[in-house]
Amino acid sequence: MAASEVNVTQVWICLLVHLVCVSAGRSDLPASCVDWKSCISPVVDPCPDVCLTPRSTCKVHNNVPYCACRPGYSGNPFTGCHEQASIGSCPPNQTSYRRKIYRIEAFIKVNFYAAMLHCQHHGWRLASIESKEENDLIKEEIRKRNIRNDQFWTSGMDYPLGHWVWMSSGEPLPEYTDWEPGEPNNAGDEHCLELYEKDNNGYMWNDKNCMEQVYPICEYFE
Repeated sequence: MAASEVNVTQVWICLLVHLVCVSAGRSDLPASCVDWKSCISPVVDPCPDVCLTPRSTCKVHNNVPYCACRPGYSGNPFTGCHEQASIGSCPPNQTSYRRKIYRIEAFIKVNFYAAMLHCQHHGWRLASIESKEENDLIKEEIRKRNIRNDQFWTSGMDYPLGHWVWMSSGEPLPEYTDWEPGEPNNAGDEHCLELYEKDNNGYMWNDKNCMEQVYPICEYFE
């Protein structure tokens, strides 16, 4: 794996342990991913009720649970693992393609971690934005709802890796970004990426404290 690529397994290990800490009522969350292991008791099996999607399995590293697809399957273990296609399964000059659909969940305001779980509960995942076209699409979905001057979670996060990735896919942010001028600035322990609008100036990207409660945007493919 190249140095620039994201260790997706480590990303999910850190996120899972952070979720365990939050659910355990820890208000003094440690600053590093390694320290989050202190939330897990070494005498308790950490796997039950962790990996619930078909064809996924729970593994343990340093008593920290993480999900992975079973052998022969690939994909996101939190939203669904799919049978790996054999080489040559697509006809020549054709590419498998699925269209991304965004869902604006404008009836519930939750923190970033609850937003991840909310989308996963419905078989979706928290939104990622891989291109200008997807950024325009997600803004159009917000416009259809006629919601102005509000805030919406995406799956962007720069904690604990120290650089921004989409937690739903483990992919780094694309070359295209749409940050509000002066952002991200980490003004108040802000490590999660939201879409934000003020004074009807249009929605742009902003870093926000992950424990703040805003609307989630989920995504799925069809």
